[in-house]
Amino acid sequence: MLTIPQDIPDFVLSSQLDNFTISADKRVTFVLKQANTVILQETYTQDTSNQIHILDLFSLMEPYLIGSPMLQFSYEVSASSETTISKTFTVLLCRPIIPCSGVDFVTNYFLTTLAGRDKITSFNRTETLYLTTGSLSSGGTTIPVTAECVFVNDQNQLLKSTRSLGNVADYGIRSIDVSPSRLTQSGYRLLRYTILAGARKQTFRVDQDEPESVGLKFRNSFGCVETFYFVGGDTVEPELTRNAAYFAGQYKNYYVDEQRKHTLNTGYIPEGMFNLADDVARATEVWLMDESDDIPITITESNTSRSDEDDGLFAFTVSYIFASRYQQRIRLLPDIFDDSFDDTYN
Repeated sequence: MLTIPQDIPDFVLSSQLDNFTISADKRVTFVLKQANTVILQETYTQDTSNQIHILDLFSLMEPYLIGSPMLQFSYEVSASSETTISKTFTVLLCRPIIPCSGVDFVTNYFLTTLAGRDKITSFNRTETLYLTTGSLSSGGTTIPVTAECVFVNDQNQLLKSTRSLGNVADYGIRSIDVSPSRLTQSGYRLLRYTILAGARKQTFRVDQDEPESVGLKFRNSFGCVETFYFVGGDTVEPELTRNAAYFAGQYKNYYVDEQRKHTLNTGYIPEGMFNLADDVARATEVWLMDESDDIPITITESNTSRSDEDDGLFAFTVSYIFASRYQQRIRLLPDIFDDSFDDTYN
């Protein structure tokens, strides 16, 4: 008899797709598809327990999910003289182990490893959150997004205010601009704000010092482009490799290869941001946020080690090089005056 002892849910996180078991007393043909593309088609023979185990199912789907983090897949299981079993299901890219069902996670959390823990931000920074309901088609509704803000003035008087950030569709993966610059109040400074979207909740605490920082964009564990800012400094270590030979009796360099390693320090960050720092370190797609454009970089080293024996204050580092062969970057001086400036007396 052909059965599936534990079927795949209609919506599932990719990290929860480990082993797929088929119970059968005869040879079975298994077909896995993404849309009309066949990913795997194999015929298997059952073991002595009349079971077939297909291991590490996620590794077959990951190449498709990297390009589009939430996709629909289907499988078909057939055996001679048996009724064919088939199912279509939706998978969301998720690299961490999540201790709840996929539906519970996307209902209660934004798509970030912060998982509801506070994040430090500042007024000169870009912040984006992502959410999904797990559906690829509209249910005919929208999700309202609000910001609960706490402001303070020069007399240390607090002002609480709730702002609408609009509505997002109830299908696919949706992004929300939650940068602190969107939340202002005349005569007051923003202290903190909490973004609410259904049961999802994310609090940002605003650093009033507005420290200089180096911003990175990275594709996080859910396939979404998130931001992280390093305030602990930037160290540059150029390494030059020279190739030389004799030309017409003169010893000359004919090629110089440069690897310009940058090391960024997070500065001390709260414990709630540790997972986010880990996510940056493991990212395979990272961009340096620049005034002109985002620059692709490659992370070459990282140090995100910590111990629960310490005081809980940790600073992490990552090292990167530009992904381009050209490692030098020239900053141009900005225009101080525009063409309307009167330079009669210059």
